[in-house]
Amino acid sequence: MRPRPLASLAVGVLAGACTFNDPLPGELGRCEGEDEAPTPTAGLTYHRDIAPILAARCGTCHVDGGIAPFAFDTYESAYPARDLIAGVTAARRMPPWPPGRCCNEYLHDRSLSDDELAALAGWAADGGPEGDPADAPPEPPAAEGLSRVDLEIAMPEPYTPSDDDGDELRCFVLDWPEDARRFITGLEVRPGDAGLAHHAIVYAVGPTKAAIYQALADADATPGWSCPGGLAEGGDTVVGGWVPGSRGYDFPRGIGRGVDPGSKLILSVHYRFTPGLASADQSAVALRLDDAVDREIKALAVYNPAWPIGKTMLIPAGEEDVTFAYGYDPATLTGGPSMIQSVSLHMHERGASGSLAIERSDGTAECLLHIDAWDYHWQGDYFLAEPVRLEVGDRLKVECHFDNSAANQPGGGPPSDLWWGDDREMCIATALVTAP
Repeated sequence: MRPRPLASLAVGVLAGACTFNDPLPGELGRCEGEDEAPTPTAGLTYHRDIAPILAARCGTCHVDGGIAPFAFDTYESAYPARDLIAGVTAARRMPPWPPGRCCNEYLHDRSLSDDELAALAGWAADGGPEGDPADAPPEPPAAEGLSRVDLEIAMPEPYTPSDDDGDELRCFVLDWPEDARRFITGLEVRPGDAGLAHHAIVYAVGPTKAAIYQALADADATPGWSCPGGLAEGGDTVVGGWVPGSRGYDFPRGIGRGVDPGSKLILSVHYRFTPGLASADQSAVALRLDDAVDREIKALAVYNPAWPIGKTMLIPAGEEDVTFAYGYDPATLTGGPSMIQSVSLHMHERGASGSLAIERSDGTAECLLHIDAWDYHWQGDYFLAEPVRLEVGDRLKVECHFDNSAANQPGGGPPSDLWWGDDREMCIATALVTAP
């Protein structure tokens, strides 16, 4: 499915390059019937029909030692959870896959198909019959992951999370050992404790900025440093991310991220744990490296530069829907057309929904990424199944909606005014692009 051209929209223009709070079309990334649950399929059994779905879609998290709170990798464990499984999958809360189904298509899609949803719902409705273990189909081949590992870099020493509320984001500096420019063409984050690491992002910071982050790490008495929200420069240095269930991946289409000698990798890890019971973690980053690529990745960050300066992105206390939008023509930076390879969005805990789109020069909008129910804990990077060409005169536009009502306060307590800054909120999109 290719993204759909949408209705014409009015575009506010400043100096021919920027648009501001004009909203994107309300139907962006939505399609008729996308929230309808499929009709349950009757007559299915666990061993023949359900176990393969659970193994393929849920098996990397819902296993002993995984990040999920319980396992269901046997009939004895899945049967009592059958109604829960059917409910959370029908609501599309599990497995976590935030992008809207009718915006674009992405590689490494973890979402369930309509047939799989119908099977889980029908099996639960029938009472969860076990069936005959002999009917189980042959195990499918292992899911595609990182094709080879040319370099693995671990955190310099173990770190034990200690935040009192069981939710901590920590950054670690990893030395880059290569003495010539190399290209990262594949990535896998290998958590030291799979039940502790909730998600991670890897950045490649050039020699000029590397000393800044090394100083932050050196100034902290424990490994790494606290970095709520990630790195200050947003997506300009991002290599890729990891969430539970990911087995690593090669970058598609011969693309890669160049890293120079003297650079550092920054591993940003989000830990979720029971306060006081966290174990030590020493995660590692496995990389595929090449000496050359067909096209080098560059990052375009999409946000209003005025938002972080002077507290211009005000989200008033108690407001349920505060919207910010911004767009610009990337050709002012790239000098010509580009191909969008990967997209992402970043907000914090009051984020409600967000979109990244192209405002074409003819006045139509094309959806790149739409997340209707933002969850800070399940953000990710999404490689487009097919790259999208960005022409001179087109604009990349981000739109973020925030809920700062009393009912949406992390940890409870009364709401307060929020701005970009002090690690409280952000609205930024990233597009990884290459030359055409």
